[in-house]
Amino acid sequence: MKKTMRAGLFLALITSVLLFPLTASAEVTLKTFTGAESRITADVEILNRYEYWNWFTPNASADNDYDYFFTRSRLGLGYKSSVMNVYVQAQNTIMLGLPDDAMAPPPAGPLGLGAIYYLHDGEEDSQSTIIRQAFMEFPNILGSGISVKGGRFDYLAGKEAMYKNPKVNWLKNVRLSEKLIGPFGWAAYCRSFDGLQLSYDRPVFNLTTLASRPTEGGFTDSAHETMNDIDLATFTATMKYDTLVPNVEGRFFYFYYDDERDIAKVDNTPAGSTLNQGDISINTYGMHLLATKKTDSGIFDALLWAAYQDGDWGKLDHKAWSYSIEGGYQFMGIYGKPWLRVGYAASSGDDNPDDHTHGTFYQLLPTARKYALFPFYNMMNSRDLFAQIIVKPHQKLALRGDLHLLSLSEGADRWYMGAGPTQNDGPVFGYIGRPSNGDRDLATVLELTAILNLTKNIVATAYYGHAFGDDVIENIYPEDEDADFFYFELKFVF
Repeated sequence: MKKTMRAGLFLALITSVLLFPLTASAEVTLKTFTGAESRITADVEILNRYEYWNWFTPNASADNDYDYFFTRSRLGLGYKSSVMNVYVQAQNTIMLGLPDDAMAPPPAGPLGLGAIYYLHDGEEDSQSTIIRQAFMEFPNILGSGISVKGGRFDYLAGKEAMYKNPKVNWLKNVRLSEKLIGPFGWAAYCRSFDGLQLSYDRPVFNLTTLASRPTEGGFTDSAHETMNDIDLATFTATMKYDTLVPNVEGRFFYFYYDDERDIAKVDNTPAGSTLNQGDISINTYGMHLLATKKTDSGIFDALLWAAYQDGDWGKLDHKAWSYSIEGGYQFMGIYGKPWLRVGYAASSGDDNPDDHTHGTFYQLLPTARKYALFPFYNMMNSRDLFAQIIVKPHQKLALRGDLHLLSLSEGADRWYMGAGPTQNDGPVFGYIGRPSNGDRDLATVLELTAILNLTKNIVATAYYGHAFGDDVIENIYPEDEDADFFYFELKFVF
């Protein structure tokens, strides 16, 4: 088995190298078979990533210092016409070197994402081949602006409308989209959505609604399995950027999430309590505003995002909230065009585990790593005061530095991490909750990301983050409350 997987890995790497000189012709020979009113398309993506983890050190013999590697290859085939689009995408993932001894006794638990991958599938090396997307779409039916898509596809909440403006698109892609619903594309296996999407797009606004069930995935190789016990419905209304209000986009969203899985919930309910037993049914109401303003020397940007939740958490009432506010300024006339940004994000926690209300904001099915590059925390019971700087010393190189001051909203609640449900059946709920022991100060995080566009088809990314753990972490990991995370990836797209 290992020989087969290592052979597959070797083949993927060799394919990447061989395709390097062919990328210019690949677009012609694979993407532009054009007929009078239709065309056949093909796309290929190969991602190779090395990850190194030095997790906070527990008072136990488990391994918190390890590395692993995976390669993920995708092949998509499509048919496009003015009447109908059809698309199928296959995905193969090869994982090598996961740690089998990085699980510590509670409350320390899994020591980094390598341990979480291993917890799902119980294998150091694995291979997974799935149909990741397979859908049919009828775009702009009879010129009405109405489009219908059905099957298995990606849904990235917050990107229902995109523009030619690169700054606005960056803000939407990196700072607004997928906070609560996304395909978790950074993880090795990702997730998809099985269902039906209907949109109505006009020059001034976009209306989109979705009814679906997510697949497994993210950290488990069974990403083709539909999670039939989870129902998801969404509605979004977007006022497009720079239409009704100059240089502003506004969006309202409503998400309905119903989870009937028979898996123990992660919350701060006292041990032995039955109050959290039963289904999760949550309504999420939210909005965002995005604005930019050009000046003689640069561009201002400002974002506001807010959400409120109500519903049921087993036998408990669920009431929670979250918001973020951030802004920045990019100096266009200075070398590197430095872009300075600051912000604050907060989400509710549960201040009383003995009452009949669950107050921890629930992050649904997000791509959490966008907002926690060192993903040991998320948007549940958290407060994040942050600063960012982005510079481009060369047109092909972007550097980003981040500083985060992290704390918990409620010391009576838990420290949470995770990116949503990954299994329909099994022991993994999708989020991990560690006790706060009454403290709130979590960590200070310093991060550096470098993105180098080697060619239009090849992108290299390197990331390093260091976490200086504070009281909450020190209580659980007394040997060393600091942690490191590094990865390097090479991505080929053509």
